[in-house]
Amino acid sequence: MYFPKFRLKKDWYIEVDILGTKNRTLVLTEGQIFEVESDNNYHIIYGGWSEKTPNVGGRMILNEEKMRLATDGDELLFEAIDESPDLEIIIEEVPDDDDILVRNWRIQLDVKTTRKKLKEIEKIINQMVKPIL
Repeated sequence: MYFPKFRLKKDWYIEVDILGTKNRTLVLTEGQIFEVESDNNYHIIYGGWSEKTPNVGGRMILNEEKMRLATDGDELLFEAIDESPDLEIIIEEVPDDDDILVRNWRIQLDVKTTRKKLKEIEKIINQMVKPIL
């Protein structure tokens, strides 16, 4: 099953009002990529959250539909990244008698040798193989 990646469309801030003092803290930056985890959900972790320190930062777990619909006011928070590979499929009918089909073929031989021996090999190929072709 294919799950798309999602990109955060703009910086994400947390605003906290403590005793009349407002703090605005950047927790996620624009362009951050989120990938599906093994539970088929997207885990958004910010501000140093971990299992050992759950009170620091935060964590949200969203499925694909919630990622597509998450908004900040009227604007979507995430955009799906289409990473489906560009495939070119060529379907060609192969005749039953492919052994007698004449077409261009390439035979390549990589060898480690001297130039002198290479010229000898070329001479042998020209004498022995070319008549067959």
